[in-house]
Amino acid sequence: MTEPLHPEETITSFLLIRHGHTKATEEGKLYTDPNAPLTERGHEQAEALAGWLCKQPTEIILTSPSNRVRSTADIIARAADRQALVVNGLDEWHVGDWEGKSYWEIKAAEPQLYQHWSDDPIHNAPPGGESIVDLGKRVERQLQEMIATHLGKRIALVTHAGIVRGILLYALGIPVENFWRISVPTGSVSKVDFSENFATVHFVAFRPGL
Repeated sequence: MTEPLHPEETITSFLLIRHGHTKATEEGKLYTDPNAPLTERGHEQAEALAGWLCKQPTEIILTSPSNRVRSTADIIARAADRQALVVNGLDEWHVGDWEGKSYWEIKAAEPQLYQHWSDDPIHNAPPGGESIVDLGKRVERQLQEMIATHLGKRIALVTHAGIVRGILLYALGIPVENFWRISVPTGSVSKVDFSENFATVHFVAFRPGL
């Protein structure tokens, strides 16, 4: 990504959508759990996204495989009279043994382990989990594969906060140490365009209906 975006370059455009609200999100839990469902509020957020996205020029709807993401994507897809295509490898940050726990619970139960992780929450992984550095590498691989597969398309990608953050960091070319500085609320959408040599972030964390 060393040259300015040129109008003759092929542009692949992404609307990056975080799934709707879940109970674990509300409780501040760390979770990869692929079976976690949407709450009523999550369904409402998905409906708001669907209404907004129907007015956007998208051609393909892609979704991570987790239940909360698929549920959000299916609501969007029905409104657009399309089918959401599942992309494997876009699971949320793998938190290992910290699954279903809040930061406060982890700190109280395992203070030394928590302190070790929090000293460098980018390079240190939760026990049995994935570091943010490794997550970023996984996101980059999957992003490049999606671009190659759907080159020049306008894509709605329904996924997780960690995936959205990873794509935005890659697009902006900024260090992975900034991962936690990007807020990606449930039911939000961000837009980024990619060409062969450049990327442009148009907006971040817009929430339709608010």
